[in-house]
Amino acid sequence: MMDQIPVVLRVEDYKLEELLRCPEHFAKSKSGRKQKSDVNWRQMVQFAASHCVNDFYGLPEGGRTQDAIEASVEHWWTNRNYKFHSDEHFLQMKQTVKEQLSSFLLGGACPRTPIIFYEQLTAYVEELDLELSQIFHLVAADPDGGADDYIVQKLAVDVDEDALGLLFHMTSVFCMSAFEKLPTRIEVLSLLSGKKVVYVPDEESLEGSYDYMYLIKSLLPEADVFKVNPGSSFQFVM
Repeated sequence: MMDQIPVVLRVEDYKLEELLRCPEHFAKSKSGRKQKSDVNWRQMVQFAASHCVNDFYGLPEGGRTQDAIEASVEHWWTNRNYKFHSDEHFLQMKQTVKEQLSSFLLGGACPRTPIIFYEQLTAYVEELDLELSQIFHLVAADPDGGADDYIVQKLAVDVDEDALGLLFHMTSVFCMSAFEKLPTRIEVLSLLSGKKVVYVPDEESLEGSYDYMYLIKSLLPEADVFKVNPGSSFQFVM
């Protein structure tokens, strides 16, 4: 007997960020011709910074120093300086990221002992019939909350209105499905300005977040890049 398995859509945060930023690039995704050269300097900076967060929390507490952060930035930093506005911009961004990471990670803005650090998690959202996949930089107990209260933090390069809206809505929906409880706060720490943007979700905002993600789903291109089981409208499984 054979069952028909419908296509499952999976929305990954970084792909969705790219779709919202550069829709024309997804025309190439349909034919599988997307080139690595499409990445821009912001994505390269985000990549390096994210891995530095992972390196930092992988060290014993005694090894979490400014020198360790700077060495990690040097290790993960791209050598494609031509992707930046100029050589000066290339060096300036590296120095800025070193300073902001040191400030956030050593200055008390980030937790000493997170519950989760730099981990990609996937959850099925029944209300949307959609899988969400998201990289969580930091999830930590809320020091000002109850026993089950937690906060979500992301150290981000892009903190424009669209990027923040996507992050807040997607994180709210993901957390409700995966953890069955909203975070008390979602915080975005800007790697370029050093500022912190705080979002406090609640049941009312969650309804708006579901609406936002439903709209996103309806706007997704018919590209295999968003399908868990690409190839056809359904697959036969023995």
